[in-house]
Amino acid sequence: MTRSFRSTWTPMAALVLPAILACVGCGGGGGGAPAAKTVADTLTYTNPASGTYTLLKNTTKSTPTHLVLDLVGPPGNVSGVGFYLSADQTKVTWTTVDTGDPEKVKSSTFSSTILKSKVSGDILQAGVYQKGTTATIAATSATVLASVALNLKGSIPVNTTVNLTAVPGKAVILNPPDNPTATTSIAISAGTLTAN
Repeated sequence: MTRSFRSTWTPMAALVLPAILACVGCGGGGGGAPAAKTVADTLTYTNPASGTYTLLKNTTKSTPTHLVLDLVGPPGNVSGVGFYLSADQTKVTWTTVDTGDPEKVKSSTFSSTILKSKVSGDILQAGVYQKGTTATIAATSATVLASVALNLKGSIPVNTTVNLTAVPGKAVILNPPDNPTATTSIAISAGTLTAN
């Protein structure tokens, strides 16, 4: 003899199924929407809209809390670059591009390079120079002249604007040896930085 369970299962399913569906999305922790994030865990950088020399985000090397910025400029022959950048050190800190780097500035463009950097308060002073009196590189608009990096500090409120600027009058390129002037002043454009 075969006994049917249809009559007993159907009423039970009618009671249990709505309860299961009602809990979908509740997260199992008592229901309700998750608490809004209050402490930033990401540095959000928007590249500058214009500029001859610009700081652009390196999307390959950057992580949510480690922002790598590449300095690029116009086409031309160049033997080096020096600059001052300012970033609010209560919210971020100047750091090396890659772990183990000797300086807080980096460049893979020049074949034999002198690197120098110094942090004083909010200011990073950095220089990348080709060794030798005749050495130079032929830069394009995509050539990375130098790279720098910032790390997000802890306990920064979400949606905090981080002041990041190139210090006016404190940036130069080192011209090739055959140029009548050793250096030329440049202006560097930085984008907007927010802790999110």
